[in-house]
Amino acid sequence: MWLLSGSVVTLGLKVNIQKQPEDYTASGKHYGYGTWGHKQEGITLTWQELSVYVPQKKGWFQTDYSQHRPFKRVLSNVSGAVRPGSLVALMGASGAGKSTLMNALAHRTPGGVVVDGEILVNGHRVNSAMTSLAGYVHQDDLFVGSLTVKEHLTFMTRLRMDSTSSHKQRQARVMELLKDLGLLKVQNTRIGIPGSDKSLSGGERKRLAFATEILTDPPLLFCDEPTTGLDSYNARKMVKIMKDMASRGKTILCTIHQPSSEVFMMFDKLLLLAEGRVAYMGSSVGALEFLESLGHKCPATFNPADYYIHTLAVFPGHEARSRERIRRICDNFAVSAYCKDIDITIQYQDNIKIANMECGSTYKDEPFFSKIPKKPGWLVQWWWLTWRSLVDSYRNPAIHSIRIMQKNCKCLIALLIGICYTNVQVNQAGIQDIEGVLFIFITENTFPSLYGVLNIFPQEMPLFLREYKNGIYRSDTYYLSKMISLIPGFIVDPLVFCLICYWMVGLQRHFYHFAMTVLITIFTANTASACGSMFSAMFESIPYIMLFLIPFDVVLLISGGLFINLTTMPWFIGWVKYLSWFMYSNEALTITQWLDVTNITCEMPPGVPCIHTGKQVIQEYTFDPSHLSLDFGLMAVLYCCFHLLGFFGLHLRAKRK
Repeated sequence: MWLLSGSVVTLGLKVNIQKQPEDYTASGKHYGYGTWGHKQEGITLTWQELSVYVPQKKGWFQTDYSQHRPFKRVLSNVSGAVRPGSLVALMGASGAGKSTLMNALAHRTPGGVVVDGEILVNGHRVNSAMTSLAGYVHQDDLFVGSLTVKEHLTFMTRLRMDSTSSHKQRQARVMELLKDLGLLKVQNTRIGIPGSDKSLSGGERKRLAFATEILTDPPLLFCDEPTTGLDSYNARKMVKIMKDMASRGKTILCTIHQPSSEVFMMFDKLLLLAEGRVAYMGSSVGALEFLESLGHKCPATFNPADYYIHTLAVFPGHEARSRERIRRICDNFAVSAYCKDIDITIQYQDNIKIANMECGSTYKDEPFFSKIPKKPGWLVQWWWLTWRSLVDSYRNPAIHSIRIMQKNCKCLIALLIGICYTNVQVNQAGIQDIEGVLFIFITENTFPSLYGVLNIFPQEMPLFLREYKNGIYRSDTYYLSKMISLIPGFIVDPLVFCLICYWMVGLQRHFYHFAMTVLITIFTANTASACGSMFSAMFESIPYIMLFLIPFDVVLLISGGLFINLTTMPWFIGWVKYLSWFMYSNEALTITQWLDVTNITCEMPPGVPCIHTGKQVIQEYTFDPSHLSLDFGLMAVLYCCFHLLGFFGLHLRAKRK
């Protein structure tokens, strides 16, 4: 018997109940001790009449947009309870609704999904606070592979542990987790990068993902198929870790796929789902008795876990018979003693909720709320995200090797440009040469910068979305860290490019002109990278990015002032030049090189007009000699606007997902 007859007075309101869990105190709380956490009050998670609806995609030929988007019901009036100290296995055939239920309980449903019903934690609705209260171990492991195990955990302690924790406390927690999860030997091993010779094994990656989620010692833990991809030894080891945590008072709900008999028997409770309904919830042993009472006896040679899935599966070609069998099992469970035990627990928590409402108590008054770590400030988040981005940029062989090749190619191109334009003369023929090479300065610092950053957000989007949904950091700190980590490269590259070819070409020899040229190309490269970052953040994949970026890029290039007289552009497209950093940088470079030139030699035949001064060259290209500062300012404005649009695009994608 889980509950004892009697009544309890909670928060001044007398609550009548039939039973009360044996492992509870009079207040309904459970206490646990151990290495997984200090003395703490446990968490009872209950859900009642929970239904989940997911939006269906419209057909290709459906044109009536006035209708509401159709929804499909994935879970139907599901109820259940998980008590402190319990390790609960959530099982069912494919499509039964396991992941949907766990995502709903953890408040991690994707955008557009409708959840109807009530979810309580110790009699309180916690809603969005669930992400801070509970840990969630995902089925697929996502890491920045260039970090070592210890570096990853250190990074996570900075962003997930309480902001008041000292450096010593954080390091102690890291070492404790490394020891408890058997990761001490690989603490200085990189997690894993494509192309790397040495990385973590599948079991070590799973344990590291687990360590990341229990870093803050959460009282409630959701695990989505933590043994998938592991051999029997590592699967047993992972479940043993969860079993030890549960024995210390944690509340753990875990979906699991095809466990061995040994692993399956380590779970205290079992929740079976079928066709979006509860087929059974209770002790692992009781499931065999329940199904046998309905005529479904497990053969002696069968693994019980496999038999449950087999019994609750819909077989192709026998859909009607399978669904009738599932319906009968679910209907019988709904009126069984197992279900009544769950209903009593749910009613007990519901009465606590009523008592809390009567006295104005919220989940913030609960002891578990005081254990939710306070998040670090904006600056701390930005600092550590920037650190991770810079480390990844330096160590990741896929990124590092490509950048080395790009730099080598850029140096070679700079050398070729210098050879082609060696010692350009300041004469009538040299005007075109100088303007041409100046525009090459712009294009060679635009296209590598623009297209070289297109993959930074699509590549990391799954990791960003997961960490953002976990509440580890804000979207603005993440975007800013990426933005800052790009700047050093787009300062060094233009500088190297100019050092190689500027003096070979024979442009203005004064240091001022060289320094201004370098500064303009740096502005150009960074503005182009900002534009690339904007497209990278707004679209999901490179093909989509290229679909919109190439036309945009071509229009800006044409309006740069070299290929067309800007005053002759049609009115309906002439405004585009104000969005073109090609024009601003071209104007700035032209002013820098020509403003101080007072004499341009003329070798043309008599009667052929000549340009005699640098100011005339500037005017010939419809530029204004007084616009140098304005060009710098407008490129800075474009840089900020591109990044702002990129941030909003990223933020909206994160919210929508």
